[in-house]
Amino acid sequence: LPNHTVLIIGGGIAGLATAVRLIQIGIKPIVLEKRPFLGGRAYSFTDSETGTEIDNGQHVFIGACNQFQQYISDIGASNQVRVEKRIGFPVLKHGKIGWLKARKLPGPLANLSALFGYKHVGLIGKFRILWALLSIKMTHLGPSSPHDRFSFDNWLRDHAQTDETIQNFWNLIILPSLNDSIESVSAYTGIELFKVALLGPVNNPAMGIPLSGLSTLVGDNAKEFIEGHGGEIRTGINVQSLEISNGRISGIRTVKDQFIEGEAIVSAVPASAMTSLLSSWSSGKKDFFTPAKSVQTAPIVAIHIWYDRPVMADKFIATIDSPLQWVFNDTDLKSRNEKGQHIVISLSGAWKWQNKSKKQLREIFTEEMSNTFLAAKDANIENFTVVKMLEATFQVAPNSRKQRLSQRTPLPGLYLAGDWTDTGWPSTMESAVRSGNLAADYIAEDIRI
Repeated sequence: LPNHTVLIIGGGIAGLATAVRLIQIGIKPIVLEKRPFLGGRAYSFTDSETGTEIDNGQHVFIGACNQFQQYISDIGASNQVRVEKRIGFPVLKHGKIGWLKARKLPGPLANLSALFGYKHVGLIGKFRILWALLSIKMTHLGPSSPHDRFSFDNWLRDHAQTDETIQNFWNLIILPSLNDSIESVSAYTGIELFKVALLGPVNNPAMGIPLSGLSTLVGDNAKEFIEGHGGEIRTGINVQSLEISNGRISGIRTVKDQFIEGEAIVSAVPASAMTSLLSSWSSGKKDFFTPAKSVQTAPIVAIHIWYDRPVMADKFIATIDSPLQWVFNDTDLKSRNEKGQHIVISLSGAWKWQNKSKKQLREIFTEEMSNTFLAAKDANIENFTVVKMLEATFQVAPNSRKQRLSQRTPLPGLYLAGDWTDTGWPSTMESAVRSGNLAADYIAEDIRI
């Protein structure tokens, strides 16, 4: 690689994606990560009780996540993910299954056909949903769009939606996709989501699932690619501040007072951590970074249950009117040859659950599993654990778009990456990769290699 060197603060997906793109451009990246492992908020670890590698949360993506899938391909890990051909998943409500499953039809008709056989919305409700989807298709979103000022729930109710359609269809998709309830997310983001997911090509809403542990998928594979192509990964490096000389970035200083020089710096950390790096910098241009201080986060709680026998047949299932939300058959998804079954319950917008003890959560969710899956009544629980991610994603509440900053900043030499930056996507692995690609491309333009 040429002599150009870029320091990347943060070894999550955004930072790693930045490094991969820089290598492809011909610039040497040095990734600085304070923890001993990579992946950021997408990692796996060995559970102390079971000895099993488990993910910190059930991460999924959709077919529309083109840049994430390209990133996975670039680091040689395409065989470690699986993407369905079209949308299709069971939805359980009060013991009855209804499928949201696309038929083999051309174009967007395939995705819309998923509504045809969906049993949890009546005929009139389906027409209401189709009307709102048509309105979404016709809605123009732009920089001056007013849709970020009010909630998606308000927009839907202004477009003929009822409690039935909102609870049984719209929020079923919004809650896991945006990690918040439909009353709390902006109309802009909700409309944007459905434009991409249901009104695009047939593969756009198809579910994508990691087949290996997240640390292997996004961490180890990226490390091997980066180091194999002349880049560097340095773990255990805790960056304290940015070094600014003559009005531009010159490097970083660690908490151990080590100075590391770089031609450019990419901050690929959460918004709150990014703003703290600038605490010693005084300039009128600092106003650019101020909105990032208002970025709020939302929690996800993952419940892991190991049964001594299979309790569910599907790979994953969504629930309505149940605290279970989404249940994943991790044993099947990871192709483990096990006698029992490892179940992961993914709870989005988990404010209700984040402060409950492991004992309380066990009582609630093992009982709910027994009430929902008949086979769970007779199964023995071999192990149970909880993983809480209190700042799992950033919130896409009304008026939140202005908090999302460009990857190119007014401070020469400083660039931003992270799913919270302005990517046009909500808090997803796709947004993280897009931010890294944008940051790297801006660096290439400015360095003019």
